[in-house]
Amino acid sequence: MKKIYKKRFLNKLIILTVLLLAPITSSAEVGDKKWTKECAKDNKKSCLIAIKHIVDIPDSDKKQTLATAIIQLGSTTERKMDLVDGEEKTYKLKEENKLVPVLTVRFPLNVDLKKQPLIQIDKKNVLNIPFTHCNAKEGCVTQIAINDEVIKLFKSGKELTLAMGVYRSKDNMIINLPLKGFSKAYDSLLN
Repeated sequence: MKKIYKKRFLNKLIILTVLLLAPITSSAEVGDKKWTKECAKDNKKSCLIAIKHIVDIPDSDKKQTLATAIIQLGSTTERKMDLVDGEEKTYKLKEENKLVPVLTVRFPLNVDLKKQPLIQIDKKNVLNIPFTHCNAKEGCVTQIAINDEVIKLFKSGKELTLAMGVYRSKDNMIINLPLKGFSKAYDSLLN
């Protein structure tokens, strides 16, 4: 039980770090055809990669963003015991900063907050993401720290599917996003 609590706490800490250190970027610059990298104007080290899903508004020439998927790098501190002297069996606590990718997905308002959205890659279930908050500017936001295995799935996949519940409806809304350009965009975050 302590391990589960510790892991949840660590995820929340990583996400909080990303929220506090990284600027909230509007999705105006983010495209809908392939993953793109965006950096803060005043801080080139504060970057993210993203893609959005756009739909036409009926009887209008305007478009609306239904979902935006974002990956940013957060950091966490890992503590490890390093052997200093084998004979005397003395150890030293060593701290290492480690970059952790954080997946954020922004959904429209009126989603069912009781159902965690499902993330699929090429129709294979990958994970569910918990909601963090909803507001009029960003919609309903989900965030989770992801590992290298999930990044490998993103890199090798062709399509990212977001399945979410709709408030007071038994049907789910399905949004498909291409994974075109993901590998190049993600690798550029690390450099």
